[in-house]
Amino acid sequence: MVDSVKQYNLAGVAANVELGKQGPLIIGSGSQVSFTDKNGNASVINIAQGTDPTHAVTLDQLTLSDSSALKYVQASVLHTDSNVLIANFEANTYIHSVTIDTTSTWVGADANTNITVGDSSDNARLFAGFDPGTQTTDEVDHRYASSSTVVAYVTAGGATGGAAKITLWYSGTLS
Repeated sequence: MVDSVKQYNLAGVAANVELGKQGPLIIGSGSQVSFTDKNGNASVINIAQGTDPTHAVTLDQLTLSDSSALKYVQASVLHTDSNVLIANFEANTYIHSVTIDTTSTWVGADANTNITVGDSSDNARLFAGFDPGTQTTDEVDHRYASSSTVVAYVTAGGATGGAAKITLWYSGTLS
């Protein structure tokens, strides 16, 4: 509905605009705009890629920005485990560091007791040098060029008891 004719014969519209008979509504309220169906339920809208910090963004843009955020994934291992899946990563995932915390005393641990973290090409690519008595962190700084599965490889050695928590800090995407 036309409120009034403005300069240069341009006309304005009401705060609420119905698109077609019984169609979706664009509702203006202050500085906010809502898109609803004829019953007032929120409607799905499509937008273009945002180009300014104040623009809305598409899911693709949001996913890309989230992929650079620092995140972590954790896994627990026991002395009786052999291979424990930590995560499957998408290509271009960057591994910052790996920390192993002993959560239960490694009873009977000897020189053969070990935990490494890596992939099928190199089972110690991300972490080597497990010490059953302390927290250990390895700053790895490794980028996977293709999708990869990261695994903790546990060797009990003489240990008859023990558990650890592995924390892997990364930027990228889990698959």
